[in-house]
Amino acid sequence: MKFSDPAYGKFELKSDVLEDVIRTDALQRLKGINQYGTFQFILPRFKTSRFEHSLGTCYLLGRLGASLEEQLAGLAHDISHTAFSHVIDYVNGEEDSQENHDSLFEKTFMGSEIPSIMKRYGLKPKALLQTERFQLLERQLPDLCADRLDCFFRDSVLLGVSTPGQIRTYMKYLTKEENEIMVVDSMVARKMALGYMECAKKLWASPTQAASYRIMADAIKHAMISRVVSRDDFFLTDQELYRKMRASRRPEVVSRLDMISPTFFAVHNPQKYDFFVKTKPRCIDPKVLHAGTVSRLSEVDPEYRSRMEQFVARVSQGYYVKVFPGQKS
Repeated sequence: MKFSDPAYGKFELKSDVLEDVIRTDALQRLKGINQYGTFQFILPRFKTSRFEHSLGTCYLLGRLGASLEEQLAGLAHDISHTAFSHVIDYVNGEEDSQENHDSLFEKTFMGSEIPSIMKRYGLKPKALLQTERFQLLERQLPDLCADRLDCFFRDSVLLGVSTPGQIRTYMKYLTKEENEIMVVDSMVARKMALGYMECAKKLWASPTQAASYRIMADAIKHAMISRVVSRDDFFLTDQELYRKMRASRRPEVVSRLDMISPTFFAVHNPQKYDFFVKTKPRCIDPKVLHAGTVSRLSEVDPEYRSRMEQFVARVSQGYYVKVFPGQKS
């Protein structure tokens, strides 16, 4: 299968089993799950889907020499994402960890077509549930992993933080050492880390995203109280769930949906705020491999360490947000 991607350009996934998994309902559903949750209503050009992210993660793993099993894990890792991506974490009160989809993965995976496809190719489906084996795919912050890098690469291009040419340069300096992704040049690692922090400031950990997620979560909770939607509806696509809530005509639901539009934004204002909200602080501290020695970027770059620590401390405190709501067009 051939793909064209804004971050990577043209690439191929050549394995038959990967192609068959891509065609499953579980993967195809991800075309209807926006990577940015509510930001699709605030910035309509933010159209990246969880499907595109899953393909990119799989592609990165292949470039890094990951096993076929790990590439499959990368392809399937987001099938348990619910509508509006991480908004469900705000519904559940888990906004500072944002790991709800991980808890749903086994049930979603085993109930999909993917296990039978894997068996047909002589692969063991339960191997994909042993997530601790896939250290190139997933690692805890602040380490690098394919999942995290794909988000950074495509989002930094979308945000204007990086160009596709810079992404290709970053990829040239990535290496696999002891089953871990490292960078072979400290200056490249610094540029990546600062770019990642800029994406977090502008998008992933911004007051606007956190506030819009909370408002959408409140709309969903009111819809659940009114029995307009149930938890089963979380596995609809974004637009299917959105239309179901809007069709309810419940004022407490529709008024919140109306707020999230291209004119919506929020700022941190402890003196005059509408509500308090938390989000997940995201920063990377890549391991740099040089002349056989491995060091964290923060160990060789004190200035970056200071900036990283300040940013994580600021986001970890949460935001007292003043909301400037949008209006229904």
